[in-house]
Amino acid sequence: MSATLGRWRWLARWPGLVLWLAALMLPWPAAAQARFDFEAAPGLLSKDVVPAHYALTLDLDPLRDGFSGQAIITVQVRKPVPAIVLHAHELQALSSELVDAAGATRALAIVPDPKTQTWRLTPRDGRPIAAGRQRVQIGYVGKVQGAGEALFRAEHRNERGEPARMLATQLESVFARKVFPAFDEPAFRSVFEIAVRAPKGYTVVSNMPQASRTEEPNGELHRFEPTPSMPTYLVAVAVGRFDELGGEAAGVPLRILAAPGKRELARYALQVTQQVLPHYNEYFGIPYALPKLDQFAVPSGRDGAMEDWGLISYAESVLLFDPAKSSPETKQTVFAMVAHEVAHQWFGNLVTASSWDEIWLNEAFATWLERKTTARFNPEWQVGLQQRLPLDRTMTLDAGPATRAIRSGPVRESSVFDVFDGITYVKGGAVLSMLEQWIGEDAFRRGLAAYISERKYSNATAGDLWFHLSSASARDVSGVAASWTDQAGFPVVQLRAACESGRTRVGLAQQRFANQPGPVAAPLGAPPGARLWKIPVLLARGSEVSTVVLDAARAETELPGCTDEPVLANAGGKGFYRVAYDAPALAALAARFTALQPADQVVLLSDTFALAQAGQLPMASYFSLLAALPGVQGAARATLFSMAGAAVDQLDSALAGTAAQARVRAAGRALFGPELARVSWVPQAQDEPQVEKLRGLLITRLARWDDGDAVARAKQLFAQDEAGQAPLPASIRAAVIEAVGTHSDRMLFDQLVARLKGAASEEDRWMYASALASGRDAGRGKELLAASLKAWAPPNIAASIPGMVAERSPLGVLAYDFTLANWDRLAKLAGGNWAGSSWLLPSAANRFNDRARAARLVADQQRKAGPDGAVPAARVSAEIELLAAVRQREAQTLEKQLAGWRPGG
Repeated sequence: MSATLGRWRWLARWPGLVLWLAALMLPWPAAAQARFDFEAAPGLLSKDVVPAHYALTLDLDPLRDGFSGQAIITVQVRKPVPAIVLHAHELQALSSELVDAAGATRALAIVPDPKTQTWRLTPRDGRPIAAGRQRVQIGYVGKVQGAGEALFRAEHRNERGEPARMLATQLESVFARKVFPAFDEPAFRSVFEIAVRAPKGYTVVSNMPQASRTEEPNGELHRFEPTPSMPTYLVAVAVGRFDELGGEAAGVPLRILAAPGKRELARYALQVTQQVLPHYNEYFGIPYALPKLDQFAVPSGRDGAMEDWGLISYAESVLLFDPAKSSPETKQTVFAMVAHEVAHQWFGNLVTASSWDEIWLNEAFATWLERKTTARFNPEWQVGLQQRLPLDRTMTLDAGPATRAIRSGPVRESSVFDVFDGITYVKGGAVLSMLEQWIGEDAFRRGLAAYISERKYSNATAGDLWFHLSSASARDVSGVAASWTDQAGFPVVQLRAACESGRTRVGLAQQRFANQPGPVAAPLGAPPGARLWKIPVLLARGSEVSTVVLDAARAETELPGCTDEPVLANAGGKGFYRVAYDAPALAALAARFTALQPADQVVLLSDTFALAQAGQLPMASYFSLLAALPGVQGAARATLFSMAGAAVDQLDSALAGTAAQARVRAAGRALFGPELARVSWVPQAQDEPQVEKLRGLLITRLARWDDGDAVARAKQLFAQDEAGQAPLPASIRAAVIEAVGTHSDRMLFDQLVARLKGAASEEDRWMYASALASGRDAGRGKELLAASLKAWAPPNIAASIPGMVAERSPLGVLAYDFTLANWDRLAKLAGGNWAGSSWLLPSAANRFNDRARAARLVADQQRKAGPDGAVPAARVSAEIELLAAVRQREAQTLEKQLAGWRPGG
């Protein structure tokens, strides 16, 4: 969204917010892409004291809410210093001393600084600390967290249905300091020797294989082999009673740990690991670096996954797969998540980003490789086409004022999770795909292998990466890449083509794409002046393909001869830019829509909606393409319907409260109803994976758009399942349950509540919570919201319920007011999960469609979350502004245009 002056007038009411956004939304150009230099690596801590080795002993009991530990940190003091400053937070020191190379011991005084989450260790004798090797020895106690950060408890039930607990860790990004005193910044790599004292009967695992286990009077002491040099955030420990599934790949012992009774649900993830690990060894020419690889399905309390070296942890719902119950989406998610986290064993672990400023080097590459690998082993999933949906969501963010550059400059620790976003993962991965297409797969692979080989067991910056890719390709990769990584937003390429003197002259122009027109062409706070990208534009005319690097505001090129085939830009869809065709070219492409290549169909539909949503094309142009979807017979059909579902749902939110909303829903029913009849409700043995996914999407969307036949059929199937007459097929189970939840009465609501309370898996808990949150009755909505504070579900799900209600039901005002009134309690539940407390209010506002709500969100967030919540609020505020603009522009027009709309008509 391009921020018009009018859209930002309300900011004058909160002058401090303007300063926050100027600083936190990070549109300023990042620093030059220098190669890694430890001395220059960003961070709070001094480089005068450098850790080399940690000996950690942790005393852990899953039944206790606290723990104790001893940290012996060997450091190199590079010049005399008066004190040693390191990170520690929510820890209480019991003892602290300094031991020099000769064995002399000095007591240390500790002065905590809660603001910086550090301890200052000063010798009590008043003398400075000499240069040379020293040991810092600290005894301390800490607390076990209730949500998925630091050392946290994972509540579950054992095979007998009794309450049980595990302990697990999530130290990225700044949570190691809650488990042990540490130099908790990525540039400080060290060797870790970990020992854990735990009660008998528990299994203890860590990054490395167990070296010994010694019985003690009150338990057992488990010692682990030393790790390679690595940053603090990769340290991992887990304590519990597990089921284990073992295997091997490329000579590496594999093991998946899960709650008792869930061993077989890990089998698919094991098979995935056995595919991707040898593939990565071959791709990089560098074998996996550790002697074992464990993966851990945490039964509750965490979201997503974490790539800890040698002990990757996941939420159950993204690692475990039940063929009898899990959806096709879950199967694909498991493959993608395993591929992503195992990729991190090279990108992030073997080579670590120099600081959180460069975290995209970890995450964008893991995303890029995850997609590439998933497509390699599962071509039938059409991954390249399906990625358009997350790309569109990220491009919507990046086209507005609340975006940032991939390399966006200094990152504050207190808001570090702002950069773990779609810009880092999705845009970063897409830019890498675009560069790979430009320089060629072979050169890209050789450059990456050289990068990994040269920087292994160390840190890196973008400058290191571009150096090796440039060397491998003999092209100025740095110059092209910097235009994408070091400035916010992306371009729209305007294309016109005409036949002149027997040749086709193609005119290209670029400018920043904005979701809304207006005089401000760049995000708030961005420097003045033209913003240009170096764009590798892939042009296609029929079977002819050529690449032009557009690095000026305007350029022309020629193609031989003149034909009836229209010229198409971004052929294959790997460019992170929009394309706006002149009227004749767009008409020609639309006329040939069903005959275009699948990827080109997807890009054209995507760009047309984005331009129409921004007011740069009439929305009728988009619905004309939707009318052609039933005529598409190729590989893109399922993806095109998925994209249509997302777009119609977006319009449904924008037009909520207007007469046009009913027209949009009717158009959705007219498009999706016949498609569901075509694929049928009953899964077939010969169904392709994309048809399996599409069937569930059609059911969900038709129920959301009030299709009476779909709702009745879903309720019938659910009743048969509830009565034990016929279980719901796995591929439509989640869709049917959500459809039932959307249109639930008192009896159905109670049945879903009972299922949520009794659910044995994280996948099912999310499914039932989502279905309940989709209901439309205000009384039951209040009941569900109140239940989020009553332990109906684990903390990560409970804290997400208000946001799900806002996202899935018409009860957004109710959900927002509840969140505001109960913010402190919900924030405690959210803890350090990926969403975190800073996303509570924005999540509860994300379907509003009036500007007053956008302004109120920003003000409420400032009061509740403070400066660290500014970016999440600004992003959702921008989404609300976009919906409001669409509503204002399109409500009357679409009410008339969509009267009687039918596909093919």
